[in-house]
Amino acid sequence: MSKKFVILCIICICHYASTAQIELAKIIGKNSEKYGLGYSAFIKFSYPITDGDDISLEFGATVFMEKGSSTRGLLYAPLKLGYRYTLNRTGRGFYIEPQLGYNVIGAYTTYDQGTNIDKKINGFVGSVTAGYLFQPLGNINFDIGLRFETVKFEGGSANAVSLKLAHYFNFGRKRDE
Repeated sequence: MSKKFVILCIICICHYASTAQIELAKIIGKNSEKYGLGYSAFIKFSYPITDGDDISLEFGATVFMEKGSSTRGLLYAPLKLGYRYTLNRTGRGFYIEPQLGYNVIGAYTTYDQGTNIDKKINGFVGSVTAGYLFQPLGNINFDIGLRFETVKFEGGSANAVSLKLAHYFNFGRKRDE
């Protein structure tokens, strides 16, 4: 595949809408007491298919550190495809967004008998977000949401609940208001 084709594809994707977002997350379920709050940063590209629906592609990273340690924790970086459905069908207001993907980069470091043990985490990622898309304030668009995410990998899974805040950057096509 030529470099020109790849660059053209990236420009076409960025031509529509891109989102930079941050999240605060908490692992739930098995071994959740071992971890403090996690932090995430994502970049999300969305393509409107109707006034109330978008298809999205998202890549980001989430980090959870073990309590009392600065060297042990959990890191995963999934690539996900999603479908955002606004309940009032306007592209604003309350929405639901399921996403499926694959954890392309991941590591889990634990402590066993005096030694740090590193394990790779690659596998299926599924999430669902319920949130609210605010009306634009000038050129500023905000989105707030609550996400449940599960990361499956050999030997287990990690489940997390997170609160996200996103600011949308528009690169061209805008929704009709």
